[in-house]
Amino acid sequence: MAQITVLGGGVAGISAAWHAGRAGLDASVFEAQERWGGLLDHFMVEGFRFDNAVHFAFSSNEPFRALLEKTPYIIHRPEPYNYEGGRWLKHPVQNNLYPLPADEKVEAIKSFIDRPGQTRETDYRQWLHQQFGVYIAERFPVRYTEKYWTVPAEKLSTAWIGNRLYRPSLDEVLFGAMTDQTPLTYYLKEMLYPRKGGFRAFLEPLAGGLDLHPGKKAVLINPTKSYVEFEDGSNEHYGHLVSSLPLPELAKMVDGAPKAVIEAADSLWATSVALVSLGFSCPQAGDHLWFYIYDREILPARVHAPYRKSADNAPAGHSSLQFETYFSRYCPLKVSPEQLIAHVSEVAEKMGLASRKDIIAVDFRVLPYANVVFDHNMVSRRDYILEYFKSLGIISVGRFGEWDYLWSDQSFLSGSKVERLKDML
Repeated sequence: MAQITVLGGGVAGISAAWHAGRAGLDASVFEAQERWGGLLDHFMVEGFRFDNAVHFAFSSNEPFRALLEKTPYIIHRPEPYNYEGGRWLKHPVQNNLYPLPADEKVEAIKSFIDRPGQTRETDYRQWLHQQFGVYIAERFPVRYTEKYWTVPAEKLSTAWIGNRLYRPSLDEVLFGAMTDQTPLTYYLKEMLYPRKGGFRAFLEPLAGGLDLHPGKKAVLINPTKSYVEFEDGSNEHYGHLVSSLPLPELAKMVDGAPKAVIEAADSLWATSVALVSLGFSCPQAGDHLWFYIYDREILPARVHAPYRKSADNAPAGHSSLQFETYFSRYCPLKVSPEQLIAHVSEVAEKMGLASRKDIIAVDFRVLPYANVVFDHNMVSRRDYILEYFKSLGIISVGRFGEWDYLWSDQSFLSGSKVERLKDML
């Protein structure tokens, strides 16, 4: 029995075990899948490498930056684009309106000037109106919210926003309506990606030497007798338990969990994402590293080009794209895998990204947990559950363990919580 048992082999779980070792504690990691990596893992299709959705590394945190420096990487300048109605607009769209017709730009600018005043208590739709004016908000982020978050914007709180959406000045909106020579206002100035091995390569230095047990799916936790039962019938006793498993799943595993905790956990929800990954025989599919799609009739919300992240992600002279279509308990996926692949292939051609005849590799898969959804009062329900786990001595880490909108560096730092156990053992 290790001093610390970690459930989940994604970045937070791997980080927890690594931090435990650094603190002089032994830890064992149990991962349900046959490979560690979680959302930051990749898969291969006919010689093409695809990450589990788009991933780049960025951080000002010194320990995480030190980890990144152990792997040779490529530096990318973030220059995403937006697609709407046959037009390509630089991102963020609110201060890059130049491609729109003159009358539409006038309407957008007038609406921005007349935007509602700020209020303390607001939902996400109201917040968007207050930041960008009704015209820009309804045409772009409100529509995108329905595709990415799968619910109307008013169903979301504003607790998750942080610096993710740029709030331009009137001068910036005016300038971006008159020229496409606008400065970079994305919330990052650079993003890193491994030269070889996909995003997972950044985590390899953490995983080396760890006691990893893939293919071990936890099904029950007995906090009284301090053991975890796995799907294969085996048990593992623990001194301390760390979990990066999604809170709704973890709550159902805990033997004797109160009904109120189970009900609170059931009320939490996340989006899922259907990935359609295409490999092309042509050397250039599309012109952008990644972009967002606002058209409602096009199912994917976001697309990225793995071959542009690194040439190692595609055979020489070939290219690749990955399309993300989001769904949830409130907006189910209404097409079959075959129908979505056909739709994406048609969309790629109509958008001028690549020809269907050049497709030589196809993959469809679903990631059941994509993004934690901040509906109203979610934070209080989540914190109630986390307090219960804390009372049992269970440490929850990572995006789905903490049930928060964490980036990879934040999930890495979340794993450092185990260091506090050193004084308890």
